[in-house]
Amino acid sequence: MSDDTGDMEEILRIFFQECDEQLPVLESGLNELSSGASSKETVNAIFRAVHSIKGGAGSFGLERVVRFAHVFESALDCLRSDKVEPTPEIIKTFLGAMDILSDLVAEARGTGSEVDDQRIAASQLKLEGIIEQGGGAKPSTPGESVVPEDFTPVAFDFSDFGEVDEPQKPVFKLVRFYPHDALYERGDDARGLLVSLSSLVEKDADMCISCKVNPAVSDDLPKISELDAHKSYLEWHVRLPGHIEEEAIRGVFDWVGDVCDFSISSTDGEGPDGGGAESSTPSSPQEGENGNSEAFPIEKDASGSVDATPPSSKELPLTSNPEKGSTKPSPAQPKKPEKQVSIRVDLHRIDTLMDLIGEMVIAQAALEAVLEKGGNIQDQETLKSLASMKTLTRDVQDAVMAVRAQPVRGVFQRMNRVVREASSLAHKEIILTLEGEDTEVDRTLVENLTEPLTHMLRNAVDHGIEKPEDRIAAGKSPQGNILLSAGHRSGRIVITIQDDGGGINRERVLAIAIKKGIVSPDANLSDDEINDLIFAPGFSTASTVSDLSGRGVGMDVVKHAIQSLGGRITIKSIQGKGTTFSLSLPLTLAVLDGMVIECRGSTMIVPVSSVVEAMEIKKKEDVYILPDGGSVASIRDTFMPLIFLGAELSLPLPLDRQEETIGNSVILVVENESGSRAALVVDEIRDQTQVVIKSIENNYRHIQGVSAATILGDGSVSLILDVSALMAPATRRIDTRAAADRQNIAA
Repeated sequence: MSDDTGDMEEILRIFFQECDEQLPVLESGLNELSSGASSKETVNAIFRAVHSIKGGAGSFGLERVVRFAHVFESALDCLRSDKVEPTPEIIKTFLGAMDILSDLVAEARGTGSEVDDQRIAASQLKLEGIIEQGGGAKPSTPGESVVPEDFTPVAFDFSDFGEVDEPQKPVFKLVRFYPHDALYERGDDARGLLVSLSSLVEKDADMCISCKVNPAVSDDLPKISELDAHKSYLEWHVRLPGHIEEEAIRGVFDWVGDVCDFSISSTDGEGPDGGGAESSTPSSPQEGENGNSEAFPIEKDASGSVDATPPSSKELPLTSNPEKGSTKPSPAQPKKPEKQVSIRVDLHRIDTLMDLIGEMVIAQAALEAVLEKGGNIQDQETLKSLASMKTLTRDVQDAVMAVRAQPVRGVFQRMNRVVREASSLAHKEIILTLEGEDTEVDRTLVENLTEPLTHMLRNAVDHGIEKPEDRIAAGKSPQGNILLSAGHRSGRIVITIQDDGGGINRERVLAIAIKKGIVSPDANLSDDEINDLIFAPGFSTASTVSDLSGRGVGMDVVKHAIQSLGGRITIKSIQGKGTTFSLSLPLTLAVLDGMVIECRGSTMIVPVSSVVEAMEIKKKEDVYILPDGGSVASIRDTFMPLIFLGAELSLPLPLDRQEETIGNSVILVVENESGSRAALVVDEIRDQTQVVIKSIENNYRHIQGVSAATILGDGSVSLILDVSALMAPATRRIDTRAAADRQNIAA
């Protein structure tokens, strides 16, 4: 019994994982509809997502999910069948229904609170309005019988019926379908549908197929030499036994419903097209006077395979393979794309594998240090083996990193709901635009981005975007815009949140900071320093506490969350134009390529991704002293601030050195994510190697200019430098961005 329970829990867990895959598809499709860039396939993907969730929920008795998804699916079917147009109001209703469906799934999983019944009823009422608008009736609960509103009961006296000697005529299902040209263009064919229909019929059962030239295409079938392989000419009629469920038949056309017209009707006739009276009127193209129809039966061999070849027609290349008992398309037809095979792996196992890779990197460095110490590093065979091991270690690490890497799409798409709900609370109309959703980062980063992005977007809606009347007065559109983008730069991921609101009112921010005692009244702060005040604990510009903001904890949480991931956050704001928040994060929290440098007797690591070049400055004339005491170096007619690493980190000078000199030092030209450059002064470069990132804050505390630590091959601990943090004070004095970057910013 316990084994059965465990199996059921495992299957249920897989269902919820599938929901995690289907809900983003649903949201992405609805967003495409909202932008007007959708296609028929988008609508079908939306419908399939809701249908899949409903089907899985029904298997586990999740009644609340099934009932709501059933109504949602019925409303989407009106859109899929072109009975309603995707107006902004209808799309808004679908988006709200998607939020409720997501909450119901979270409720069933136990990770969310109970969804309010009134909220469900209100959304369901809107969905039913769409169904009625499409000419449909109110959907019944799955499993219930449907009674038409105009149904009138008729009284029968069963005593009048005697014994019936004449046998009743058999009842058949008649399926008519006409493929569009698009079905053949994407590699499918009518034969696949015929084979799928035949699979519904038991062996030796009665089944018959007929086809005719579709009058809408041509009155006569072209010659074989003139046939276009990507064009549809025929309409197909299939007679099936009457006991086959209509739902099973519709399942055959589930994936081609957008490129194939089909109908299902019942008949009591015996001919290939039924012959007798049909109980319903099919919606597929009707048979014309000039449509030549030929019937032929479906036959199955001893192995159960299907031979659907019409005896007198060579234009229909339907073949069978009796040896394998399965049918295959003819060689002349294009092959379907192969499906990618994937498996689900517990994330804990991947994390464990990554930790082992990190330890292997350390062990490799230790082996290299031992060989070098023993003098064996010069042996050619040893060098060859060591190089081979390094290559294999790197390949294994890259493979594991590829498994851990995930696109930020999942997190970004969740932000659509955040903006929708925040806009509704703030009574503002705001469009969120997403860019760079396919940017891949480490899974750990993806998991920890949701909370800070949520805070920042809610802040942008509440404080960044002005009220509609204020935007109109300022000559702007009443509709606000927020851009959420992601991209790679200098070995890091940069996430940008940009709004076209009123910008930061620095005078007001400074006044509030002074009032709250965050800064002293006589403080002389730069614009960037005033902008950074919004990250101070307890700071808020909201006059009242609302559902969106006002408690002074949001942006403080954001900064702490980003710093805990080894990242930084910067602000650029132009009053009246808008504000841009830039989050810079490492691509991975596991391993990086580092340059081993030495400064004042200490060994440290500089990320290779931040280093542009290394050089020496021999001429003292190339170094200039600024009025504030800082130094700049002239490097190829470009002035860069000099950062003396030892002095910046307050490292003690060795006893044999009295002062820092340029002549005996090495210059590392480093660059941050914004494109600014600086010259980092160190004593020497020792090596370049892979290092395993170890958090220093969890075991000690935050150190300015240091992002993490690592263990070298000799067992010593070395600090990994935070290049951007070291550059920040120096780059405020001089703009060292490349000319192209400055021109782009000015534009």
